[in-house]
Amino acid sequence: MTRQPRCLLAGGLILLGSLVPLQPLAAQYGSGPQWNGQGFGKNKVQYRDFNWSIYHSPHFNVYYYPSEEPLLQKVVSYAESAYDQLSREFNFQIQEPVPLIFYATHSAFEQNNIILNFIPEGTGAFATPTRFRMVLPVDLPDDQLMQLILHELTHIFQYHLLFQGSLAKAVTSAPPQWFMEGMASYMAKDEEAREYMYLRDGVVNDRIPSVTKGAGPQGFFAYRLGHAVFDFVEERWGKEGFLDFIYEIRNSLGFQVDRAVERAFKMEGEDFDAEFRRWLRRKYLPELVQTGEPGDFGRIFRIRDEPSGTEISPTASPSGDLVASFSYYQGDLDVVLFDTEKRTLIRNLTKGYSNQYQYLVAQELALGRAMGRDLAFSPDGNTIAVFAKREQGRSLVLLDVLNGGMRRIIDDMGGIEQQHAPSWSPDGRRIAFYGNRNGQFAIFVYDLESGQITNLTNDAVYDGAPTFSPDGKSIAFLSVVGQGFAKLFRMDLAQPGQRYQLTTGDSNENDPIYSPDGQRIYYTSDRNGLQNIYSLDLTSGEVRQYTNVVTGAFMPTVLREPLGEERLVYTGFWKGDFGLYVTDVDEPVTEPTRTELPVQPTQATELPVFEPDIQVTLDDANKERYGGFKFFLEDAATTVAIDDDQNYLGQVVLTFSDYLGDRRIIGAFSSIESFSNFDVVYADLGQRLQWQVHLFDDRSFFIGEEFVGTGRIERGRAYFKQTGLVGSLVYPFSFYARAELGAGYLLREFLAQTEGIDPETGELVPVLVPIDDNFPIIQGALVGDSTRFTSWGPVAGRRWRLDTSYAPDLEESGTLFWSSDLDFRQYIQVTQRSNLALRGFFGYAEGNQPNPYYFGGLDTLRGTDFRDLSGDRAFFANIEYRFPLIDVVATPIVVFQGVRGVLFFDVGGAWYDGFEDFDFYDSEEGRLEDAIAAYGWGVTIRLFGLDLNWDMAKRYDFDTSEDGFRTSFWIGTRF
Repeated sequence: MTRQPRCLLAGGLILLGSLVPLQPLAAQYGSGPQWNGQGFGKNKVQYRDFNWSIYHSPHFNVYYYPSEEPLLQKVVSYAESAYDQLSREFNFQIQEPVPLIFYATHSAFEQNNIILNFIPEGTGAFATPTRFRMVLPVDLPDDQLMQLILHELTHIFQYHLLFQGSLAKAVTSAPPQWFMEGMASYMAKDEEAREYMYLRDGVVNDRIPSVTKGAGPQGFFAYRLGHAVFDFVEERWGKEGFLDFIYEIRNSLGFQVDRAVERAFKMEGEDFDAEFRRWLRRKYLPELVQTGEPGDFGRIFRIRDEPSGTEISPTASPSGDLVASFSYYQGDLDVVLFDTEKRTLIRNLTKGYSNQYQYLVAQELALGRAMGRDLAFSPDGNTIAVFAKREQGRSLVLLDVLNGGMRRIIDDMGGIEQQHAPSWSPDGRRIAFYGNRNGQFAIFVYDLESGQITNLTNDAVYDGAPTFSPDGKSIAFLSVVGQGFAKLFRMDLAQPGQRYQLTTGDSNENDPIYSPDGQRIYYTSDRNGLQNIYSLDLTSGEVRQYTNVVTGAFMPTVLREPLGEERLVYTGFWKGDFGLYVTDVDEPVTEPTRTELPVQPTQATELPVFEPDIQVTLDDANKERYGGFKFFLEDAATTVAIDDDQNYLGQVVLTFSDYLGDRRIIGAFSSIESFSNFDVVYADLGQRLQWQVHLFDDRSFFIGEEFVGTGRIERGRAYFKQTGLVGSLVYPFSFYARAELGAGYLLREFLAQTEGIDPETGELVPVLVPIDDNFPIIQGALVGDSTRFTSWGPVAGRRWRLDTSYAPDLEESGTLFWSSDLDFRQYIQVTQRSNLALRGFFGYAEGNQPNPYYFGGLDTLRGTDFRDLSGDRAFFANIEYRFPLIDVVATPIVVFQGVRGVLFFDVGGAWYDGFEDFDFYDSEEGRLEDAIAAYGWGVTIRLFGLDLNWDMAKRYDFDTSEDGFRTSFWIGTRF
C-alpha cells in the first residue's frame, strides 16, 4: 500500500461518470422515481468565499484571493524561476501565459471546482490540458513548493510539446503514467530518501516491470520508476538523448514507447528494459549487501499468524505493553492495538467505515509523508489522539482505548488548518501539534479543558513534529532550514521562541520522541542516504544508529520495560508494504559518533532560508479582478447502451466552464429509441449556497393498459413529454446532507391512465386520455448520502432522498398534482469484498392530474418488462447479496475485469388510486395478489469502464414460482 500521488493529471475530456458533480447539477424534474441514480451524492462544500483576482507576470496569469496576497510575491517568484529553468532545459518557449491557480492551504485547495470530484489529501496538485491550468496549494516548505511548481509546470510543457497545444490530441492520446509523472519528477528533482525507498524496494525484491511494453508501472511507483528511467537516459545518452526521446514519443503513433526507444536510441524495447534493469541493479543491489531488510534489525508484528500487512505509525502506551498503529488488515484504515510481548493484534479501535469523519490522517496512506507521527497515547493509557478529516478541515479525535470508538471530537482549532502530529503532555491536560495559521506552519499547544490554543513558534520558519519531554518542561520539534533540510530543535517551554539546534548538516531528521527518562531523543534521519533510526544523548551528544535498512525504517516509538530497559518499535517498508518491527537498543549497528550540543539558543531570524533563482517585484498595475464569464469546452462524453427491452440509448454530454470551474454550462443530448431529449443546465457553484437554471425537454414512455374494444385490454407504450425551465437553490448542511429548493414552469403532454365505461357492458375499464397542459411548479428535496464506494460499487453506508413537488391547477380550482417520494438505500459490508444492498422506494401522488410513477426492468423490479408498472401510488423493494467471482479474465483482444455475482429478491407494485384496487397479499390463498415479486441471480462484468449486467429472474408469488427464468441484459451501474 503506497501513498496517493502528489499530483493528478486531469484530462480534458473524461468519460461520463468519472468526473461528475457530487451534488446534482440537475435533478430529475417530474416523471417517476429517481431509481436511475440521479440526485444522490455527497457534497463538495464551499466553506469560504474566494474573491479571485489575477496577477499578470511575464509567463503566468496567477489567480489568488485576498487572504493569499501576502504569499503572492513568493509564488510568482517561484513560478518565474521554474519557467526559466524548464524553458532552458526543454529548449522551448510557451507562447501564452500559463494560468496558475493557487490556494493557501490544502483544505482550501480541496474546495476547487475545476475538478468536481473530491480530492484526497494525498493528491498535492494537478494540471489540465484544457487551458493549460496549474492548480496547487502552497502550504509546503519553500523547497518543496518550488519542486511542486516545477513538477506541475513540467506537465504544462508536456501538453505543449507532446500534444502541440491540441486538446483533441491530449484526450485521444494515452502516454504511459510513468512517462508523464516520471518526467515531471525528474525535472523537479523532487526525490529524497523517502522516495528512493520505493525504488530500492522494487529493485532488491525484483519487482521492476517493463516500461516499453503495455501500460508499465501504475500508481505512486510509476513516479519513482519513471524518474529513474529519465535518470538512466540522461546518464547514458545525455540531455540531447532526453529531448530526442520526448520528440520520438510525440511522433510515434499512439505514444508507443518501444517504437520511440528504437528511433531515439537505436535499440529494441526489450533491450532497453534489460539495460535499465541492469543499471538499477548495479546502483542498488550492492547497498542490500552492505545494509539489510527491516527484518534483519527487528522482529515483525503479526496478525492471525501472518506478517502484518500495511501497519504504520506506531505509538507505545505509557506502560509499554501496548502499541497502537494504523492498519489496513480488514480493508479499511483503522487504529488497532498490538500486544508488544506477543507482537499480535488485540483490538480494532475504529472498526472500519464511519460517517463521523471522512478519513483518518495517516501518512503514506491517506496523505504523503509529513513530519512526526500520527498517533499519541495519553499519559494514563486510556485515550489515543489522532487527527481526522471531517468537514472543511481536520478535527482532533480522542479514541477510547478500553472500549473502542470515540470519546470526543474537537472541531474548533482556532482557525488552524492541516493539523498534524499530536503529542500529549505528561500531565494529560494539553496536546501539542503543528498546523498552518495565517499562511505559516508553527507549533501549537491545545488546552483540553479551556480550549485555549498557544502558538509556541510564531515566526516565519516551517516547524513541525512536536513531542513533549517526560518532565513536561520542553519540547523537541523540527524546523526546515536552508535548502530544505528538516533539522531537530529543542525549546524550553518557560522560554518559548528560543530554540536550540540539535542536529546539523545536509540531512533530514524526522519523528523525534524522548526516551522515558528524558536523556535521549530517538528520531529518523537520512544522513547516510537512507531513512533509519538514531538516538541523540542530550548530555554527551552521542549519536547511535539502530537500523541500517536498504529501503527505510522510520517512526520509532519507545517501549518502557519493567526494569527500566528500552526497546524500539518502528515502521519498515519491504516488498511494497509497511510493517511494524521491534528491536533492542543495547547494541547499535555502527560505532557511535558525537555531535556538539548547543550552548546558546538560535534565533529564528538567524536560520538560513530558501531563495529562488528569480525574485519578482510585484507591480500593482498588473493586478485585476477576476471576471468569470468566459466559457470554454471543459469535458465531453458519449454513451451508447441497450436496455433489457432492446431499447437503444445514446447520449452526448458537453460541459463548458470558466477558468475556475465555478460557473458551468452542461448540455446533455440523448435519445431512447425514437424519443429525443435535451437538458441544459447553467450552474453557479462558487458559493456554499449554489444556484442553477435547468432548461429541458424530456420525452419518454411507460407501459400502459387501454381498453380498445369489447373484452380487449391491450398493453402498449404511453408517451410522456415534459418541457420546462426550473431554477433551484442547493444548500449543503454538511459533507453528507443537503437541501434543494426549486421553482419553474412546465409544459406537459402525456397519455394519462384513467377509467372509462365499456359501452357494451357498462363496466369500468382503463382508458388512456391525452393530456396537454402547462403550469408553475415548486419542488423541494432533502438528501443524505454517507455511502462508501470501492471500484466495484457501494459497499457501506446509506443514501436517501425525500422529494416533494406541488403544481396548482390553473384551469380548475385546486391542485393539479402534489407528490412525495422516498428513495432509501442501505449498504452493509459482509466481508472485505462482499456486501448486502437494500433499497426501498415509495411514491405517492394526488391531485386533479398527477404525474405517474413508472418503473420495471433493469434492477428495479426484475421479472417485468422495462417501465412495465405505472401508477400514482408506487413502491418497490430490493435486497441483493453482491460477491466477487473472478477478478480478471484476459483474452488476446480485451480484458474483462471485476466479474461479480449477485443474488436478489425484488417485490413491488403500482396502481392508480380511485379506479384501481390494490391488495398486496391474499391471506386466504397464501400468495401475493396485486404485488409482484421475483428472485434470481445475476452477473456483472466491467469492460471498457462500463458495467455489463446479465440477470436471470423468476416470478414468485410467495406460493409458487413461474416456469423458467426471464433473462435480461443491460448496461449501467446497479443501485
